[in-house]
Amino acid sequence: MYAPDNRHHARMSAKLAGFADVAWLDSRDIAPTLLVAQQTSWVMVLLDYSSANAQYSSELARQLLALMPELPLVAVGGAGSDQGAILLAAMRAGVRDFIDIESPAEDVQKNLQHVLAQRQAPRMPVAPEATAPQARGRLVVLLGSRPGVGVTTLAVQLGTSLRDPADAAEARPRRQLLLDLGQPSGDGALYLNLSPDFHCEDAQRNLSRLDATLARTAMTHHASGLAVLGQPGGAAPAMQDAAPLMNRLLGVFDLVVCDLGGLSPQQLPLALLRQANELWIMVDQSIGALVSLDLLAKELDAQQLRDERCWLLVNRYDDNHGLSSAQLAERFGLPLLATLPDRARALRACAAEGQLLSQQSPNDPYLRALAPLLLRLDPGHAPPPPATALQRLARHLGIRPWKTK
Repeated sequence: MYAPDNRHHARMSAKLAGFADVAWLDSRDIAPTLLVAQQTSWVMVLLDYSSANAQYSSELARQLLALMPELPLVAVGGAGSDQGAILLAAMRAGVRDFIDIESPAEDVQKNLQHVLAQRQAPRMPVAPEATAPQARGRLVVLLGSRPGVGVTTLAVQLGTSLRDPADAAEARPRRQLLLDLGQPSGDGALYLNLSPDFHCEDAQRNLSRLDATLARTAMTHHASGLAVLGQPGGAAPAMQDAAPLMNRLLGVFDLVVCDLGGLSPQQLPLALLRQANELWIMVDQSIGALVSLDLLAKELDAQQLRDERCWLLVNRYDDNHGLSSAQLAERFGLPLLATLPDRARALRACAAEGQLLSQQSPNDPYLRALAPLLLRLDPGHAPPPPATALQRLARHLGIRPWKTK
């Protein structure tokens, strides 16, 4: 235990009794260079990531890894409101694992055994053992014919509307992710009133550690349970080499909805598109959007990506304006998935109050039009019950339900 105090020493010694001996070395007296020089007397370094020492321990981690890059470092901390931020800081400093001091002894020992096994693994490649195939989640990618046709709005409404049914309490909850990769970057999180600290770059850097536990603790979640992973605001389009990260994410999440709205055809991450189960292409009836859709369709053709996975969504539809949805689908040779009414004014009004349309007007025509999409994403999805007379009156009077947290 390498720390400026011994607050965790006794508890870690008790949890590791019979598994390993834990010695406390005062980091105020023993410099990192001296600790590395004594490496023959220990096999692992535990760092104190309690709230008071997290920043200090991150600096120690960087100094130690600069001296000995293969050094196995493990963070020791506790549960709390800042655990996600502390975990992220530890990961960015190069720590290999995180131990919750409140965890049972067998869990602590199992985690440390895993770290030791990774260190002792042979350097030469070996044939992997045969394992049972793991369940793989579904990836649905949302594309826009041009910026501003409503892809991000659709992505957040779909992601937050897929809740677990009431009779599934005993089953494992569905894990759902919004992969917020549209432009401008971070708009999906902005619509959800979220400020993520963990981004795609962090996930790629910690690919080998990306599992359900890391997703639960490091990623930001909406109140609906939807996890959000994207890029910082102002970041340029990325994820061209998306295959390794997507493989990990689809092993963790049951459903990934990926927002690629606002990207030009040349900016689209082709590897990600090839992994998609379905590609939903959104357009409206404006001339500019239709011309852009033609260019997008040609690019998908050139990349051999225009196949049975592609579906058309017509947004802001007006019966009195231009071609019908069916005519548009026939014109561009894409099967029609859904037609969404023009509810731009209602959507803007909700956004101005920092809310989703589903929070203010759950029976809005736009949300009713999402029903076939939600059923396609989750065949077990049941539409919400109609609003009661009291709920309708409350909305009419402008009364908002109180927040529970």
